[in-house]
Amino acid sequence: MERSLLRLLLGSWALSRLLLLAPLLGHRFPQVLLQWDTVHYLAIAQHGSQGPLYAFFPLFPALLGALSQQQPTGFLWLGFLVSNLAFLGALLLLHAQAHQLWGPGAARWTVLLACFNPFSLFCSIPYTEGLYLLLTAGALAQGGLGPWAGPCGALAAATRPTGILLLPGQLLQGRRGLGAAALTGLGFGVVLLLGWLGSGDPFAFLHAQQAGWGHRPGFNLSGLPRWQRLASQILLGPGNTDAGQILDYWYPLGMLLLLAIALTAVVQRHQRPQLSLGLGGFSLISGWLLGGSPFINGAMVLGSLGLLAWGIKRLPLIQTSFALFSLAAYLLKQNTISLERHLYATVPLLLLLGLWGSEHPRWAKLLLGFGSLLCVVFGFRFASGGWVG
Repeated sequence: MERSLLRLLLGSWALSRLLLLAPLLGHRFPQVLLQWDTVHYLAIAQHGSQGPLYAFFPLFPALLGALSQQQPTGFLWLGFLVSNLAFLGALLLLHAQAHQLWGPGAARWTVLLACFNPFSLFCSIPYTEGLYLLLTAGALAQGGLGPWAGPCGALAAATRPTGILLLPGQLLQGRRGLGAAALTGLGFGVVLLLGWLGSGDPFAFLHAQQAGWGHRPGFNLSGLPRWQRLASQILLGPGNTDAGQILDYWYPLGMLLLLAIALTAVVQRHQRPQLSLGLGGFSLISGWLLGGSPFINGAMVLGSLGLLAWGIKRLPLIQTSFALFSLAAYLLKQNTISLERHLYATVPLLLLLGLWGSEHPRWAKLLLGFGSLLCVVFGFRFASGGWVG
């Protein structure tokens, strides 16, 4: 490995982890990591899947549970180590794929924008994002025809429900992708088998999501109230949304003004690029200060859709397939909870973000600075037990 690549990977990883994790050091470590989904993963590692816990796929908690001998402190340290090492491996694979597709500039920006993203926090705590990103990047490496495509696909399908969505792209490869597709299907089949053996229901993971989290995935409108609420929180304000009426007129007026400024930035991006950049940065930061987490969540969804529309023709077929099926699955989940971190851990979107950054470096630097600020904010919020995604 070249020294320059090593410096880029380790430097970006280390500095971004410092921004995200330094606030956690003011608390008992690693006990501070035992929050939200980590609690569920530890419960699965200690007692196995049961009831609503079938919603979580088995590979990650089973791996950590076996290696840590089900001890909580050992589980947390091991989860911390595995997630960070997996994230480093994923960064290496992302860099290689972006470099192969579009050159060194896109590869460099892919690493930077993947690291200095607040949702990369979930790649450094005992969550599945780091491992899933590594496995899907491995399955998609070399156009999905690398020697590890099948094993990585199988493990990804046993890590997260969307891992099986590698399968359509593998099948589109023709005979060359049949082996990888078979192994990916096998990984998902093991999850179904474990559900059937444990509860008598091969689709226990799906029914657990419906019972425990209120998800009704599919072609229906059950998630419409959640999307309406998110849109209302962004455009009208959380207070007005909770009250069911507009009590604070300043919030929607302020957001309307920021939307006008953002639109002006888009219109002026070619004629007056410096002005456009300034207006865009002002509207982005002000929108976050005014709209908070709902604004970031909405921006993540719209940004992902726009990014895919912008660069979909520049992706290889297997990457395009995985991106489209993943995005459809997340939107058809009929729930906005955690949608932003799931979008973050989607390999084709990170690659396209790096390509966009290489072609729009001034805007990418703005996004890099804003992402670094959010990394610190997310770190403090998570350290205090707050919800971050």
